[in-house]
Amino acid sequence: LSQMITDESNRLRLQVEKVLQMAQFDTNEIDLNLVQTNIHEQIKKAAASVQILLDERNGELKFELDAKHPEMKIDQLHFANIIRNLLDNAIKYCAENPKILIQTSDSKNGITIKVSDNGIGIDSTRKKQVFEKFFRVPTGNVHNVKGFGLGLYYVKTLIEAHNGTVDVTSGSNGSTFIIFLPYLK
Repeated sequence: LSQMITDESNRLRLQVEKVLQMAQFDTNEIDLNLVQTNIHEQIKKAAASVQILLDERNGELKFELDAKHPEMKIDQLHFANIIRNLLDNAIKYCAENPKILIQTSDSKNGITIKVSDNGIGIDSTRKKQVFEKFFRVPTGNVHNVKGFGLGLYYVKTLIEAHNGTVDVTSGSNGSTFIIFLPYLK
């Protein structure tokens, strides 16, 4: 019970932080603290923070961190939140045991990161809307997934602040979020 209260308190704190950050983003004041970082290490740290949620759902997380040059300038806090948001969604929107794969690969002038899951997927007509502020995919009268529709908006806003891009491919067997981050000079 104590752990549940702590977890819910942390979740609420993170939601409040997201709302405050969204207000800051609306004024176009995104202040990144760019530090040369090994993104593979950052991905693993962020993934460790959702391990309890995965364990509760008998989930599985695999890594294929194949980028040969994983050192880049990123805001470590925001990058960790980006990865956590994607993993959290992969867990929440999975009807069965979550299976998540995080991949990195070298791209021209940067790195591509893919987060794939076996979740319920996103209807093709809704794919671009999922990155809009407060948008939540309609599920009829079923509201079993908690959230405010800010997570993917946050992801897109912060990836773009890093001069990157984010996109999603999806089907009935899951979704893949594809992030490109350029090497910053």
